[in-house]
Amino acid sequence: MSKQGLSKKVIHICIILVLIIGILFTATILILKYNENGEINMPFVVSKISIISTVDGQDVENPQVKWDLEVNQNNDIYIYVEKNDKYNKTETISSVKIENLRVEKNSELGDIKFYKQSKDEKQLYKNVDEYLFDVLEYKGSKSSNSKNLEISNQGGIIEFRCANNNIGTYKSDEDVEINYEELLKKININEKDLIANIYFDMIINLDSGKSFKGEDVKLIIPNQNLINEGKVGKEIDYSQKIIFKRIEN
Repeated sequence: MSKQGLSKKVIHICIILVLIIGILFTATILILKYNENGEINMPFVVSKISIISTVDGQDVENPQVKWDLEVNQNNDIYIYVEKNDKYNKTETISSVKIENLRVEKNSELGDIKFYKQSKDEKQLYKNVDEYLFDVLEYKGSKSSNSKNLEISNQGGIIEFRCANNNIGTYKSDEDVEINYEELLKKININEKDLIANIYFDMIINLDSGKSFKGEDVKLIIPNQNLINEGKVGKEIDYSQKIIFKRIEN
């Protein structure tokens, strides 16, 4: 092979190597960007999450006094799943799942558990074993019905309770009636001891077969100033906080 032919071959090899390196570099950048930002144009998005923090008391069996209550601190959580107006294709929700629940507590106070809504039409939640869950799944339907664990296939609200049960007891023979919003004051609870981080994964399944998973969604409970106010609501913008990625079923 002549020197000229050899030079052309070397140049061709160099060009190919540069192209390969460029493709690999671009692919790596795209992968890193996807891992950091996830899906940038999902059919449905989580727009906000609301938390209502309250206090209640449950009667103790065989009470020794007029009022003998186990005090619970409840956090009712509402996750808003909405259609993405920027998504230009038609999709419908098959199901939405909450799973892989984890808790990090500030103290050993109480016992944190997760409940779905009760079947009782007069009582939204009951902190009893019948309604405990490890995985919560709402099925897509024509309309939302949280009692039946259904969400509109065009978007709706996922609801559940995170309760810190039996954080203390209140006993009294003197009270004519109980103001539950004052129970934390009455049993001298330190608000710092109530604070906990809860984590969960959220999966949105579509009727088209596509699925998107958001991992390690974090909420802090309870809302601040609960001891003074007895009931505190908070709404958090989550439109940019959950990184969803496509998963295979």
